[in-house]
Amino acid sequence: VALRVLNVLSTSFPPQQVFPVVIAHVLQYMQNSDPMFRKGAMLSLAITIEGSVDYIRPQIGDIVTLICAGLSDSDTAVRRAACMALGCIAVDELDEEVARYHEKLMPMIFSMTSDSNPTIVKYATNALDCILESMGDASLAYLPQLMERLVALLESGPTEVKPIALSAIGSAAHSSGEAFAPYFNEVVARIKHAMALTGDDDTLALRGVATDTISTVAEAAGRDAFRPHLDECTQLAMQGMEIDSATLRESAFCYVGVMSRVFEGEFAKYLSYIAPQILQTLRMDESSAFGYDSGEDPEMEDDDDMPLGFNTAISDEKEVAADAVGQLFASTTTAFLPYVEEITAELIKLLDHFSDTARKAATVALFTFVRTFSKIASPDPWMPGVPLVSITSIVPFPAAGASLPCFSPMAEWPAP
Repeated sequence: VALRVLNVLSTSFPPQQVFPVVIAHVLQYMQNSDPMFRKGAMLSLAITIEGSVDYIRPQIGDIVTLICAGLSDSDTAVRRAACMALGCIAVDELDEEVARYHEKLMPMIFSMTSDSNPTIVKYATNALDCILESMGDASLAYLPQLMERLVALLESGPTEVKPIALSAIGSAAHSSGEAFAPYFNEVVARIKHAMALTGDDDTLALRGVATDTISTVAEAAGRDAFRPHLDECTQLAMQGMEIDSATLRESAFCYVGVMSRVFEGEFAKYLSYIAPQILQTLRMDESSAFGYDSGEDPEMEDDDDMPLGFNTAISDEKEVAADAVGQLFASTTTAFLPYVEEITAELIKLLDHFSDTARKAATVALFTFVRTFSKIASPDPWMPGVPLVSITSIVPFPAAGASLPCFSPMAEWPAP
């Protein structure tokens, strides 16, 4: 409960009113001989970072030093909490800043991925994944040791660690670029095996991560290197959509978005299957997710101030589908035109969705549609100095004294 309160305070109030108080207690608790106090310090730091990103940016070195103290703690619970704090701080807004301290962090995290405690290995691998993506060329020094360890975890690590290790392999490919080539064939073979798995929820979770990761590896390797694997991997991703798993469908949509960006027009041959799948997701009924069949919940009708900051599995799937379809149209352009009208209608409906992230995805997708239409109509980029075309040369302006055209009232316009 205390951590929830801290999270609400940190995201609702200005950071200068919350973070100084929290960090003062964190420093105090880290000096306590009771490991539960030190664990609480790391968790409190992790939970308050979200609302204080810009505020703590100048202090990132001190924060990393504090987390390193937690990573080297003698108590397992404290080390686990420190891994969580590192994963929270290595977010998109602070990833580059944290990556600069790789010389301090990487040896400690590497050591923890070999810990005898599976929970420590899990959180350490997750922290490693968070840092890797933004390390760029700095990751090259660690790549041989890194790949050896991650492949070992993928082969024989604890069940809950395998998806995280696979995701970290994708991050390593992303950060190392062309230097990943020596590991490409072995990694792709292992990922394709994971993309074909069936079984319980843990197995399907691994398959979903594999579907995500293969697109990251493809983007890092480039279209020429990955082209021999495209048909097989796309078929496996599409087969995952037929399994009753929202996770696999989301992963397949992520795969579609990234792969269409990598292969552009070459990816158009899969549209006849992918576009109907996207339409099916965008049209899914969510009323059952709230336990009622009608469009409104009687208990919610009069509560206009009720916060609707929640998602369902269906809304998450719609969000990912909307993200993918924008990139799909931008990449395949004219080949996608037969599907534009129906999908645009569904995206417009999604603008009124209760989930703010789904609304955002629909808005971005629609703007991408507009930009893509503009690109199709005017393939040549605008160049400074090109003579402007007068609007009167296209639409004659009425002569002086002439009456302007009269438009019908809005009420007489046909409904859209």
